Amino acid sequence: MIVNILLTALFWVVVFCGLDSSAEQTSDIVAVPKDELAQESVYPVFDNPVSVKSRNVQDTQTFDVGLFSGLAISEPIASTSKFGVSLGYHFNETHSLGVLWAVNSNGLSKDAEGLKSDFGLDFTRAPFPQYSIIGDYNYKLFYGKLSVTKDGVINTSIYASAAAGLIKYVHKTYPTVAIGVGERFYFTSNIAFKVDLRLFIGNAPIPFKTGALRAVDPVPTYDSFAERLTYTTNLEFGVNYIF
Repeated sequence: MIVNILLTALFWVVVFCGLDSSAEQTSDIVAVPKDELAQESVYPVFDNPVSVKSRNVQDTQTFDVGLFSGLAISEPIASTSKFGVSLGYHFNETHSLGVLWAVNSNGLSKDAEGLKSDFGLDFTRAPFPQYSIIGDYNYKLFYGKLSVTKDGVINTSIYASAAAGLIKYVHKTYPTVAIGVGERFYFTSNIAFKVDLRLFIGNAPIPFKTGALRAVDPVPTYDSFAERLTYTTNLEFGVNYIF
């Protein structure tokens, strides 16, 4: 009996102590008006942001020379390959300007060879490009490092390009412009492998002409072929040396 009374008394002491503690904690809560609370988030501002540390390739006020080859992906008749040389100057880490000179391969594309064997159409009678020279401006968008092994990296640069120049056909020279994108992969601080994808826009002779391409047809003059605005996609690969 006495034990039960003591246990009951202890239970109520614990209950009253808990209520008193809760009241004290409740009294510590501070109510803040909503108009005094923060209404927007603020991002930290860095005075001197650094995107890439220990830049290995220094291409400010430097020259580069290179060799390249290319393929006219969308060319249906003439040979799609070309080879050339380039010379460029890098004003800073963003802008560069260069000159590209390329010689087109002789002959026909595989599609044109197939048309000749299947239908007797001789597209060697049509005018074809011989060489081109263009001025090429590059705007460097990104510079970074690509990990290839645990301890090895390749420096890389992605850029947009805009070019203008001349394409010499066998009978006439046509102005052309081009836009594109490219990327350089630096094996050392001086040697880079580059890839360019360009879209060339300009007038060019149309190689299709009725009554002119078969062996029984009279040989046409190059000037007799019609001209129109054409769009040609080129993929180019090259190696450059920076100094």
